[in-house]
Amino acid sequence: MVADHPAIDTATPQAAVAVQNRAVVPLSSWLADALAQCGRSDRSLQVLTSPATRITLPLRTVLQNPKARWVIEEPDGSGHFDGFSGVPLAWDRRAGFVVAANARAEKGPAPTFLQPAEEPGSQLWIDLRLRHQAHEGLVLGAAVERLADVFGGADPAGWGTSEPALSQWDTSRLTELCRRRAPGATWTVFTGPAFAERPFIGTHRAARVVEGVKETVTFAAGYPPGVEPPLDRLRRVVQEFAESGLLTTMTVQRLAGRADLTYAPVWSGVPVPVGVAIGAKAVFEIGTAGTENAPAPGERVGPSRAPAMWYPLGDGTDPDTWREFRALMEHLQPEGARRQT
Repeated sequence: MVADHPAIDTATPQAAVAVQNRAVVPLSSWLADALAQCGRSDRSLQVLTSPATRITLPLRTVLQNPKARWVIEEPDGSGHFDGFSGVPLAWDRRAGFVVAANARAEKGPAPTFLQPAEEPGSQLWIDLRLRHQAHEGLVLGAAVERLADVFGGADPAGWGTSEPALSQWDTSRLTELCRRRAPGATWTVFTGPAFAERPFIGTHRAARVVEGVKETVTFAAGYPPGVEPPLDRLRRVVQEFAESGLLTTMTVQRLAGRADLTYAPVWSGVPVPVGVAIGAKAVFEIGTAGTENAPAPGERVGPSRAPAMWYPLGDGTDPDTWREFRALMEHLQPEGARRQT
């Protein structure tokens, strides 16, 4: 039962609350196990911390799921708010912490959430999706190594199913775990070494699908104030994945934030799109005319007989880029693109 789990302090019929009193909260093995139990009992996982607490990227990824929540208790104990949006929260006996429906909520985000953050650096987020043919010699994780080399300046150091990622990085062992758990999906964490040119961390997910094996990599690298992410390297990376014939999509965003890739419950702006890539299969389905006459100028990459497309959208500092991104996504829906060709 979730209520009996060592990581859970309070459980309701629809939620389980884990109180974490520490400076930095990772996706520990206990929290990962509690998350799995919540999934089996159809509860949401809610992590309650103080405003002084920061969380890691893997935990952030989990808590941004609709069935989870990051709850912050005000320093004076007067209330609670959402750690990502600042929206005031209230306690519900069945659902745990929910969005408050009172006069306090109408005033907008909690003042604690809107306090000025320390001078931010920037983070580059890459969401990469590949599709492999299933065969005995398939080895997963090469995409993680390539992103780590290009944007972190080092190979991954550790990996595991929770944090800290204590196992030495090994693509053979990663593949073995994914194969052993198939046809179920396998989700893991990877980290960079202390000596990396830039801090990096991310998650890897492998899942057996009808077309083969779907590999999803979420990669983040951190840059201190005054240091620009090497956005000029993105096209080269897309080109390489396109030439391999594995690319499904790649979405890149930039966020003002800490270079150490932890996250505080304060407003630091929204992630801003930097670029989008679609693989050869999507280009074929949409049609060449549709992909080349998109709202954002695109570039062909990969083999001429089966090209992919890369759409650079800017340097990731202008929130108005979201309008261009949404227009591009709407256009690249196969039905929408065909209507415009």
